[in-house]
Amino acid sequence: MSSTEPFCRGDVVLVAFPYVTDPSRAKHRPAVIIQNDIGNRFSPNLIVAGITSQLPRRRYPTDFWVDLGSEEGRAAGLDRAAVVKADTILTVPKSAVAARLGHFPATAMAAIDQCLRISLALQADGVLPPDGE
Repeated sequence: MSSTEPFCRGDVVLVAFPYVTDPSRAKHRPAVIIQNDIGNRFSPNLIVAGITSQLPRRRYPTDFWVDLGSEEGRAAGLDRAAVVKADTILTVPKSAVAARLGHFPATAMAAIDQCLRISLALQADGVLPPDGE
């Protein structure tokens, strides 16, 4: 993608995601940029969370569901209902971005942040609770 517009946290982009079963192969899939904007500006890479249209039967706390008809779905530029997978995080070079599809609004990013905190066992104060809490 040859755009001079900088990447921003919350941008939905199309990137080559490697297959879990065969990392030597990849398929273009949507992803949301979760890296901070300072990193987005200066790093040659982006940190993204995968987005899938394969809707799981269960709702997991690490998944953010995107309804196609919702404000989030329209703003993200997705063409079908999807799930942001906070447990599927990847670092990709900016040159691997094939297209910019849209951008999640702040309300959606706040919900995605909560999914990331759960997935990565992060607390707002940086202290993890003891096991069992």
